[in-house]
Amino acid sequence: MTRNPELKAAPADAAGAASHRIAAQALIRRARTLVLSTSAAGAPWAAPVYYVYVNPGFFFFSSPRARHIEQGISAGTAAAAIFADSERWEEIQGLQMSGTVSAVRKRSEQLKVVARFLLKFPFARPFLESEPSRKQNRPHVGDRVQLYVFVPRETYYLNNRLGFGQRVLVDLNG
Repeated sequence: MTRNPELKAAPADAAGAASHRIAAQALIRRARTLVLSTSAAGAPWAAPVYYVYVNPGFFFFSSPRARHIEQGISAGTAAAAIFADSERWEEIQGLQMSGTVSAVRKRSEQLKVVARFLLKFPFARPFLESEPSRKQNRPHVGDRVQLYVFVPRETYYLNNRLGFGQRVLVDLNG
């Protein structure tokens, strides 16, 4: 893996590492959208997805034929970002991650994640039902999407209040 030598992670002591992990976890709970970035044959792609974080990954629904799914799975690697929107550069904070994308196949894991997903995004229930309701005039995607997970290998927390361009390697699992 090639890294930009100009973007080194700031060193953190144990208390600082815990503080950064807590801030990163708070951002994960607050944010709703993860931008998943993939590449194949020199063609990069980025796709925003709603997610729910269940240790150790970010779970989301997508079409198996979506470009970010096909590229992410075939390449064996992907990048992702979560950030807090802000009007001031000093308030920019986010996560930059590299990891893998895979389909969630275990039924028990699917059930646990779908329950969490619907708690965070209750509006998604009619879209994800296996049988569309004839009473609702909404698009039905339940039979066209699958559950996927992005599992980060490296996660960097950035917060411009720590200093412009400063990133800190965090372990989301503690």
